[in-house]
Amino acid sequence: MSIEAIKQELANLDETSRHQIMAFLVAMDDLKDPQYRASIARKIDDKDPSHWMTLEELEQRLSLREDEPRE
Repeated sequence: MSIEAIKQELANLDETSRHQIMAFLVAMDDLKDPQYRASIARKIDDKDPSHWMTLEELEQRLSLREDEPRE
C-alpha cells in the first residue's frame, strides 16, 4: 500500500478514529526514544506525594470530564 493510499484512507476516518491513529503514531515514536522512556520511568518511580495528582486533577488537565468543555 502506498503512502498516498494510506493518506486517502485516513482522510475518510471519523474524528475519534483519527485521534486513535495519532495517539498510536506518537506512542510508537515515544517507545523508540530512550530519553523519553527514561523520563517516564523516573516519573513512575517517583515516591514523593507532592509530585502526584488526584484522578480529578488528571481528568481536568486532560479535559476528560464530561461537564467541562474540551480545549
